[in-house]
Amino acid sequence: MPDEQLIEKRSSHNIFRRDVDDMELAKLYKLDPAIAYTPAINNAIVNAQYAETYKTLLGQGTPEKEAKKIASVNRADANKRVSSALKKFRV
Repeated sequence: MPDEQLIEKRSSHNIFRRDVDDMELAKLYKLDPAIAYTPAINNAIVNAQYAETYKTLLGQGTPEKEAKKIASVNRADANKRVSSALKKFRV
């Protein structure tokens, strides 16, 4: 039996990139690896995206108040998508 068949295949729970393994996303977003393969990865990704959006906007010269507003709107939309997807897939 090839080695890759001996490795336990864990089920990814992320709703953002179904074609990418949770552990890869945890590494990409510098998240705690313990949340990979759990539904908690979705909220962690949303929060990481919020922080990155906010930082990027500030770096582009967007005023702090406006950057927070834009990042917050994006986060709220992402949280709605996460909630809807988790209900749909009953994760």
